[in-house]
Amino acid sequence: MSSARDQHGVAVPMAVLSALILSTVVAGFATLSAIEPVVAGNQLRVAQARAIAEAGVERALWALSNPADAQGIPQVFSTAPAPYDGSRLIPVEVGGHIIGGFRVTVRNGAAPYERDISAVGWAPSDTAPHPRALQKISVTAINPRLIVKDPPAALSAGGDLTAGGTLVVDALSDQSCGRKVGTVSLGETRVLPAATSIRGSADGNEVKNQVTDAGGGGMPAAAGDLVTHVSRASLEAFALSPADLNSLRGVARTRGTYLKGPVSFDAVNRMPDGVVFVDAAADGAPESSTVRVDGPASSDATGPWSGWLIVDGSLSLRGDTRMKGFVHAERALGIPTGSAIALSGAAIGRGGAEWSTAGLVAETGGDLSIVYDCNDVRTGGGKVPGRWARKAGTYREVSGS
Repeated sequence: MSSARDQHGVAVPMAVLSALILSTVVAGFATLSAIEPVVAGNQLRVAQARAIAEAGVERALWALSNPADAQGIPQVFSTAPAPYDGSRLIPVEVGGHIIGGFRVTVRNGAAPYERDISAVGWAPSDTAPHPRALQKISVTAINPRLIVKDPPAALSAGGDLTAGGTLVVDALSDQSCGRKVGTVSLGETRVLPAATSIRGSADGNEVKNQVTDAGGGGMPAAAGDLVTHVSRASLEAFALSPADLNSLRGVARTRGTYLKGPVSFDAVNRMPDGVVFVDAAADGAPESSTVRVDGPASSDATGPWSGWLIVDGSLSLRGDTRMKGFVHAERALGIPTGSAIALSGAAIGRGGAEWSTAGLVAETGGDLSIVYDCNDVRTGGGKVPGRWARKAGTYREVSGS
């Protein structure tokens, strides 16, 4: 009986202990059930604030791309006018209900074709009592069409320019972006007068092949059709800088049109329209940076190639090639004998980063026809996008927000 009484006595403390454990678990679940809605609400507000900040970035990109709109941002500014100066909270509605708002600030970027955007998203607002959430996003916007500057000539050479075949240059017909000359060179310009017709509009007449020697200075006023011996500073004013080239690399990478030399475009390996950037290979050898365009190489076999062809090396145009837009070679621009090249736009053979005058920078041994077309230069024949977009690698979610 004593043993039985001892066994029955264990049940009471075990029951008490079980009840204590169960009450602790129940209390824990009750606490979690009370906290969980708060955590979920905080996560929702953070997600909403981030999405609202994204909406602020998109609103700024739209406003930059529509400067003529009443709600757009003008093309020239230091800090954009309200509401793009961060002074006003712009509400965001979903299904007729305001879920938050954003403040967005747009400023000029490091380059004329860049804008810095900072957007802060608030949920439910920046004046609501706690709890509220904010997220800040910064990004750089880029407009590719603003990178290339209007060249002063249809054909520019960072050294000597030699034409051994037929050279026809027309910078007289289109004066929509000012009066341009036919050719400009850092060194000499040697052409065959009988097979050459170069006309510019800067001199105000229609007489062809008139030469003006700049004598190492800037572009003379009312220059003739051919301008020789201009200063390096004059050429650098409109040529692509290292920063410009790097930005164009990024644009081409985004489009999937960034390549490394040597590259040959032809009827099999066709050249895509738009911004095409060909870089030198990693070894840096001259032959590794050569680009050849052999005959009709446009992605559209029935029409001309349209865009910007940027080559960080030498470019050789061969065969029967029709192009619209802008052609830029950091080294030599050559056209071998027997080629027939027609370009609507402008071309530059830079002749190296140092603007060296040694050797031939632009050589034509075939038929070259260049008609200066301001719109084709600026728009790449309509194939270079003119809207503002996010520059690759610049998106940041600012810490602490």
